[in-house]
Amino acid sequence: MLKNRILYLFILLCTTAFFICFNGYYSLYVFLLSLALPGVSLILSLPGMLTSWAEIGMPGHEGGGRAQKSAAVPIQVAAGSRWPLPSGRIRLRLTIHNTLTGERKAEDLELSQGRRPQAVEQKLTSRACGRVVCRLDKARVCDLLGLFSLPIRLREGRDCEVVVLPNIFQTAIGLSDRNIPDAGGERYSLTRPGPDPTEFFGLRDYRPGDKPNRVDWKLLDKTGAMLVREGSLPVAKRALLIISLNGDGPEADLLMDTLATLGHSLSRREAGYAVAFSGGEGLAFIDVDSPEDSAAALEAVLRHCDMGRFPGLIAEGAEAPRDIARVVYICPEPEPAAMGFIGERYPWARATVVHTRPLAQGDRLGGDIHPVRVQPGSLAADLAGLQI
Repeated sequence: MLKNRILYLFILLCTTAFFICFNGYYSLYVFLLSLALPGVSLILSLPGMLTSWAEIGMPGHEGGGRAQKSAAVPIQVAAGSRWPLPSGRIRLRLTIHNTLTGERKAEDLELSQGRRPQAVEQKLTSRACGRVVCRLDKARVCDLLGLFSLPIRLREGRDCEVVVLPNIFQTAIGLSDRNIPDAGGERYSLTRPGPDPTEFFGLRDYRPGDKPNRVDWKLLDKTGAMLVREGSLPVAKRALLIISLNGDGPEADLLMDTLATLGHSLSRREAGYAVAFSGGEGLAFIDVDSPEDSAAALEAVLRHCDMGRFPGLIAEGAEAPRDIARVVYICPEPEPAAMGFIGERYPWARATVVHTRPLAQGDRLGGDIHPVRVQPGSLAADLAGLQI
């Protein structure tokens, strides 16, 4: 627009000089025409400018969708006017922002508008996972000469988004049943007795110190043998994957790859798990009971996970899962608040910390917690053989 205004001033200067040097009706008409031209252009363009519109969309991803890393997702920017006559061009800015990594880029676009919309299609690719928001900003429409402009109100169709899912690496992860100290488990050991009297495990000979109410008196009357009924030992396979994304962009991308890989391995072993993440007001939990739930859980983390430090409380309405046999804490580096939460809520579970930064000498974990460091480019090798 600045170029058009400078050009018009130059033309006006030339017509003024022509009128001064060649006084006559012809030079006067030319001078008056140059003065009236901006007003005429604005009057003719104003109906089209007031009815102009612009929108953005993703064909095939209406309402947002999912995509894989480095996959090309089409972005379509369209503009037009409800006025049948042609008007000026529409200038707008397309901003693409990855909320996980913080990466942001902008591009200025210019489209011709008329009764028939004009659309421009571009390809969106992202090498990092995350929630990618595409937004139209600074949309203005010009008159025919490009001297004046008016803003366009973008209410509906102002932005669109797509969730780029993390990569899943094939790696071998070992699992084993863990004992649960309370009697709230739904699964019980087939080889060891336990303290749960509601589930029968077997009979054994009476030993001094056994409670009388554990003796099978009916069997004693029939056989004369004093036997004691043993309860079952609750066990669990479920895992809790706690993720903290308070690192930089590449770290957050690597941590999401780790979460996806571990979740995929658990799903292949038919071991249900839950995902915990900071939802802004506290810890939120998502149960994953089937492979179909895994992608939905990853999408929820990418959409709603807070990039701050580990919260010290559970979000309102959320409930920490029970019957957890193992806890995997995925983070840039372990935080005391998270380690305290694990130790308080799941003292019986096998704890593993998967981290990206080297641990300082003073940050070495205790003997019951197993640290594993992952690095870019070697995630599958770093997790190979992990026992959780």
